[in-house]
Amino acid sequence: MKRAQADPDRIQFNLPAEQVRVLDVLGRKLALRSRADLMQEALSTFVWFAQQRLRGRVIVSIAPEEVDKLAHAVELASPSTAWASDDLYEYLVARPDSWRRQLWLRGRHMTVGQLVAWMTANNLSPVEAAEDFDLPLTQVEEALAYYDMHRDLVDNELREEKTYLQRKGYAVEPAAVS
Repeated sequence: MKRAQADPDRIQFNLPAEQVRVLDVLGRKLALRSRADLMQEALSTFVWFAQQRLRGRVIVSIAPEEVDKLAHAVELASPSTAWASDDLYEYLVARPDSWRRQLWLRGRHMTVGQLVAWMTANNLSPVEAAEDFDLPLTQVEEALAYYDMHRDLVDNELREEKTYLQRKGYAVEPAAVS
């Protein structure tokens, strides 16, 4: 399985000139460095909006001084945090009783990192991994999307797990073939 880390997927679309001008003005007002940063911010805000709607919440806009009058409100403080939410995923779950912070495959005793490590070690495509583990292909794809967004966390936890197993005396690398 080869996944280009430095070559993210590219999405392009055409906008009328007046919309581009509005985006440029918004980018300056929000002190963002580029249109790409503005689009990332917009996409993160949309993800947060979609999460709230999927939770059955209503999105309202009020003046800041009115917020204290609401009994309960969810404020979007940092749009980028929306990507970290585990309710974005249908086939992945958090396990608060685990030392791991990464998500697990729903219905399996397997983390995203363990799936990715298995795929990498065995050079498996998503289709092959789905077949090997009797998983829906969409679950494997969702796990890979999560991995792409949380690569540092998952890789760090895989290293911690490897170190732990080595200290316990387990062989974590295949024996050398002579």
